[in-house]
Amino acid sequence: MLVDTSAVIALFDDHDQWHREAKRFFDQEDFSWVTVDVTAHEVYTRVRYDRDCTHALQHYDFLRSGKITVISFAREDESSARTILEKYSDQKISFHDALCAAVMLRIGAYRAFAFDKHFWIMGFEMLPG
Repeated sequence: MLVDTSAVIALFDDHDQWHREAKRFFDQEDFSWVTVDVTAHEVYTRVRYDRDCTHALQHYDFLRSGKITVISFAREDESSARTILEKYSDQKISFHDALCAAVMLRIGAYRAFAFDKHFWIMGFEMLPG
């Protein structure tokens, strides 16, 4: 199951509307957790802009802790992401989300631990729901 930026932020931010649900889901489920290498960068940046460096590094370190397998995106994933963005041009999907979707398709992962509707729009199962 892919771990998205929205899920990581919800796990750590007790003021996030999805915090309790994210904690319950992550603590109780036994999935093979994966993330794309650049997700840690996006998480760091979003948290750094909203909070501070210490919190941002905690989020980054979580994604590099070893509990979650880090998958590197490949050059062809960027091309696939571009195709996905064109397909869903009526939606405001970030390049990062499209890149994650491309990696998911390449590795055969069809579930995302996310609170970002764009994964659902792109045809993935979003959990916790």
